[in-house]
Amino acid sequence: MALSMRTVIFSLVVLVALLTIPVMIGVYVYRDAKRRGMNAMAWTLIAVVAPALIGFIIYLLVRGNSPDLQCPQCAEPVTEQYVICPHCGAKLRPACPNCSFPVEPDWNVCPKCATPLDGAEMRHTPPLRRQDRTLSKILIAIIVVPVALIALAVFGLTAFQSAGGPSTLREATFDEYDQEQVSETVREAVHDWLDSLEVRSDRAYALRYDYSNELGAGHEYYYLFYVPDGGQSPSTSFGTDSGLLGTTLNLRLERTGYSGSLYCVQTSAENPPSPRIVLGGKHIRCETQVVDYNPTLFFIQPNYAQAEPGTVELPERLSVVKIVGNANVGAVEVTGSAEAAASENAGIAEVTDEDLMLKILSAIDSGERVPMEQIPDYDFTDGFEIIVEYKVQEDLIMHPDMARHLVFMDDGICYLIDDRVTNSAHGSAYRIMGEDFYALLERLFQ
Repeated sequence: MALSMRTVIFSLVVLVALLTIPVMIGVYVYRDAKRRGMNAMAWTLIAVVAPALIGFIIYLLVRGNSPDLQCPQCAEPVTEQYVICPHCGAKLRPACPNCSFPVEPDWNVCPKCATPLDGAEMRHTPPLRRQDRTLSKILIAIIVVPVALIALAVFGLTAFQSAGGPSTLREATFDEYDQEQVSETVREAVHDWLDSLEVRSDRAYALRYDYSNELGAGHEYYYLFYVPDGGQSPSTSFGTDSGLLGTTLNLRLERTGYSGSLYCVQTSAENPPSPRIVLGGKHIRCETQVVDYNPTLFFIQPNYAQAEPGTVELPERLSVVKIVGNANVGAVEVTGSAEAAASENAGIAEVTDEDLMLKILSAIDSGERVPMEQIPDYDFTDGFEIIVEYKVQEDLIMHPDMARHLVFMDDGICYLIDDRVTNSAHGSAYRIMGEDFYALLERLFQ
């Protein structure tokens, strides 16, 4: 609905701009032609109706035969034929003293009545040519308006294409935040930030973390909002809205007087969304600080492609399930040692070597993404399922902190279906793995 409203507004702006030029031309031609003694209505229709400004161009060429003159004394419109101004009586041209026929100053005899003109009074003040400032403005508008419309269309299209992606909001009290924030460093940094604020009831405060994820179409942004007097709001409105000026992150709360909670927000967009906080029906200013850590309680899936041992947090559990004929043969929990896995002849073995876990994860994130069109028409019956649990939740079969990848071979090539990519807007979910990846998984079950 919001996008439809923006489209309507954008269309109205274009329509008004397109009508501006014909209206300006019509008003100008009518007034100019009337002053020159031309057929004002006819020329106005020609100038406005003729396509591609052809009528206006013709009028500018023809109007030179009817100069726009004004009386030097009263500034009223006159023509070249006027001897005196019909409005104030000012003498505009020399005339024969006998017949009043217009003559030129260097003539000796009147061509109409043959009266000698030598010594005749020839003093006069010729008409002034009116300065046409309006024409230059119209010509500028003819150039500027189309250029502005093109720029507006390009900018508007870019803004619409960079609309924000899915967003998530979660409120947590200070105690809940401290209990669930696994990083002590982040927890202390957030408390230091809160202590440094000069809290006002008509302000909102935010920490923003920018994260570039290859799984996303753009960038992910994590906001931690502190809205004094806006905690535990009984009515909360939240979402992103994209317009000509970019993406806006909207958060509407009721004024409750409770200041003991934080709002965690995760959203994706091409550029950082601008927070717009409404508290109790009134828009309040939000002071945003960009930080180099994720201050929210949302989990960010790491990229293990080039991670070194000991430099990245590993998932709490990684399981590999071997599938033969659409049936599960067994699972290997890669939480034990490589030696333990090799010593087991059963379908399930435990591995405590974290280097092996990192090797599998790094291989997954390093796999080359390929379009779906390049994937063979394959009926998956044999292969592996890799279950990555960043956080273990025993009571749930599926949860947000889990990824399940399928691996299969076809014509000597190993393919992996990346479960973290859920739609085409986020890129291809298919990867081509290294030659030894499938063999690595096979060895877990030997």
